[in-house]
Amino acid sequence: MKHTAYFRFVEETGMDASWQQRMARLNRRRWLVWTPLAFAFLASYFHRTATGVVADSLMREFAITRAADLGGLAAVYFYTYAAMQVPAGLLADRFGPRRTILLALAVAALGATLFGLAPNLTVLYCGRFLSSLGVSLIYVNIVKIHAEWFRGREFATMTGLIVVAGSAGFLLAATPLAFFVDRFGWRVSFLAIAAYSLLAAVACWLLVRDRPAAVGLPSIAAVEAREGGGPPLAAAAAEPAPPENGWDSLQKILLNPYTWWPFWASVAVYGVYMAFMGLWAVPYFMQIYGMSRVAASNHILAMAAGTMVGGPLIGLWSDRRATRRLPNLLVSSGFLGVWLLLTVWNGGRPPEWALYPLCFGIGLGMSGVNLNVACGKEVNPPQWTGVVAGIVNSGSFVGAALLQPLFGWVLDRNWGGLAAHGVRIYPLSAYRTAFWCCAVVLALGILFILWIKETGCVNISRRERATGPAGAPQ
Repeated sequence: MKHTAYFRFVEETGMDASWQQRMARLNRRRWLVWTPLAFAFLASYFHRTATGVVADSLMREFAITRAADLGGLAAVYFYTYAAMQVPAGLLADRFGPRRTILLALAVAALGATLFGLAPNLTVLYCGRFLSSLGVSLIYVNIVKIHAEWFRGREFATMTGLIVVAGSAGFLLAATPLAFFVDRFGWRVSFLAIAAYSLLAAVACWLLVRDRPAAVGLPSIAAVEAREGGGPPLAAAAAEPAPPENGWDSLQKILLNPYTWWPFWASVAVYGVYMAFMGLWAVPYFMQIYGMSRVAASNHILAMAAGTMVGGPLIGLWSDRRATRRLPNLLVSSGFLGVWLLLTVWNGGRPPEWALYPLCFGIGLGMSGVNLNVACGKEVNPPQWTGVVAGIVNSGSFVGAALLQPLFGWVLDRNWGGLAAHGVRIYPLSAYRTAFWCCAVVLALGILFILWIKETGCVNISRRERATGPAGAPQ
């Protein structure tokens, strides 16, 4: 069987005059596959932060009186997203990204429709849940596409680029959504994103293919072997097929201690980012600085811009320098520094002119999280990419699900009793206490990053098959 696999591999690599033409086709086709996925991922980021922009409208219309209750509604997204990451990985590995993403976008569209039409709080929660359920399947399947269509040395760069695409959803869920809500109301906004999700589903079904072989092109393993960036030919040819029993795969990944450090780093760093950017930043700017909804949402744009700049830059830095842990550590430490400035400068109320640079720095500092999936992927066998990505990526949403209600609980504990138009007004001291809690969580996240295994951007299990265990980096 191994000899048969080897000769099939040699034939696949196209060791003939047509190799350059096939590579040119591969390079063109992979961007055609990737582009509709980028547009689909935008919907995921929109749902992630939209509730913060319409927070006061929801509190008023559905008689939500406590910050912790609003935090709970927002956290439905993150609990659902976190719970679905491992199933998303299993679906990606078992059924392929194309079919899974089609299902995901259809469910997300249904959820957004229910949310926009909700007559009461129960239906609102159901809509939030279904939207979250749908979009929770998208990212892991995109990671699977990256592994199938792009070289290993391009992985972190592509992760950064998909974050740029997703962050366009942050942009839409900031100032444009605020304008739209003021003009047409929050309900129409969610009906519009439902229609967008259906269009993205059609585009993905027409253009996405799970792997190059589906359109007669060589696999990335074959390309890397020929270019000298992968294992020897025999090792690549003998690459084990995905195991039939997904539970066995899951057990092996869960028992690998190096799977968990990037998970916990994501819990801490992304949890703080989404607690602020995804829900409480707009109320903070409106209540402490007296800003309008649109002006407050402009600062969300600054955070999204920081994420869009930092994502591809840190990915490119990591891939070019063949290092994962160092850029993650430096950027996340910068996040902590900026956060401490927000917390202590002028007692938690920095000068208004400093808010845009601070918000940009927060977005830039969060970008280290983008490397965590690569860190988990490279310490586990490559045929389990979907499951590994699901486990590590779930950490981000566990963190957000925990930190958003915790932030609200701290605000409620320090509420001074002031309210306006049915919405609680929190004093600066309440926000400052919540900021200090987040600073402690960020410091823990940096400690977790120190324990991440440095892979040198090479899959350890693949290299160990080619060179033996001594080849594993420390």
